[in-house]
Amino acid sequence: MNRNHAGTVTDLLEVTATIQAMDVSTKLFGAMVGVTDAAWTTGTYHDVSEIKEVDLIGVIKDATAEDIAKTVIARKAKVNGFTYTYSVDGDATEEYTLQSTDKRWFKYDVVVDKFPGKTSQPYTYTLSQTPITLKNGNRLVAVKINGEYQTEVASSPTAGQYSVSGTTLTLGQSQAAGDSVVAVYHANVAGNNWADITDNTIPAAIRGKNIPVKIAANAIERVQSVTIRGTFPTTAVREMGNTEVVGYITAPTTVEGDISVLDTDLELMALFTTGSTNPADVEFRACEFTASGISLEINIYDPTTDCNLPLASGTILKTLYIPSLTITSEGHSTSVGGNATQTFGFRSTTGELRIYKGAR
Repeated sequence: MNRNHAGTVTDLLEVTATIQAMDVSTKLFGAMVGVTDAAWTTGTYHDVSEIKEVDLIGVIKDATAEDIAKTVIARKAKVNGFTYTYSVDGDATEEYTLQSTDKRWFKYDVVVDKFPGKTSQPYTYTLSQTPITLKNGNRLVAVKINGEYQTEVASSPTAGQYSVSGTTLTLGQSQAAGDSVVAVYHANVAGNNWADITDNTIPAAIRGKNIPVKIAANAIERVQSVTIRGTFPTTAVREMGNTEVVGYITAPTTVEGDISVLDTDLELMALFTTGSTNPADVEFRACEFTASGISLEINIYDPTTDCNLPLASGTILKTLYIPSLTITSEGHSTSVGGNATQTFGFRSTTGELRIYKGAR
């Protein structure tokens, strides 16, 4: 018998992270699905169901020198949710939440080398820096082929494996010419390596005046806000004798959200119940809300459009499109000194949310 604790038993590490950004382009979402901006053809889309596991890297600047003080990485992080927020008087934002079981702090830089695929032997690549061996004995943090993680072995890798000798990376399988090979590792890079992030090809921010909303191809007036949320119900797969998660099982994506409009007429109520903004009906019941293929489209325009021209003549940077909505709730709010507002809750009938680069 002992009145004190016998000891402490730990389970696998649980890491959570959140990325918040101004929604001004498809570049961040492209990183989540594993496609570069250059490779993403304008007018085509990727669905949120394509979001992959990622290595999330944080870089902390030295207080005085133009150098890196330390870095942190959450390896093989799984995106388990996202939120897109648009409002009449606010900046468009996108947010992603992630989970992982592998977090490391490094003294030096995290290097990311990218290579094209090789279709014939030898499947070897030269790393740009000399990797620092990790405490678990591996030379690299991760190697991915088209977003698929490979396993490190000492030598003679086979399919799904890789090995490292000095600065030579050897893969155990061929790749297609258009494939992408990414190597992530810790290295002491010579010189000062801090660089401010800047991208003059995209706007600093985009506000509601440049974000029109369409429902069933109808331009909806007096929209005050639209929020789209998505979740990926995720179960981590573990196995006995393994100190890391084997992978994740993800249930079908759930996409839902809210639309808030100034309540001035019956057009939107008619649209959600009959599919038309000007039907013959003069009465609309809450039980008539239907998922009859009504779509939601949000266009994000470049805010540098000439103010003397109509918005529609500008450039669409990004489009969010849900092919079919199901209305899940409806509420009306009126207060003294405030505007009458109607809010509709919805979900994507099929779980789809398509992100287009440019116009749909």
